[in-house]
Amino acid sequence: MAYDESKPSFWHRFWHLYADGFRNMTIGRYLWAIILAKLVILFLVFKLFFFPNLLERDYDNDEDRAQAVRSELINRK
Repeated sequence: MAYDESKPSFWHRFWHLYADGFRNMTIGRYLWAIILAKLVILFLVFKLFFFPNLLERDYDNDEDRAQAVRSELINRK
């Protein structure tokens, strides 16, 4: 079976389906903008408050941080 170059590939059809869909949206654009804004805010809040940089807080230089990570990986309990 030979490859038919006149028929667009799956990825080409897939891209055009979603590109046309997003291009023709009205209310959906605002909803997607709200969803993306909420995700950005959530990840910033999570990063700032729930995942502090403990290595930077507890160790003064990169060698000490690297040694702490190595010892933690090797000496896990």
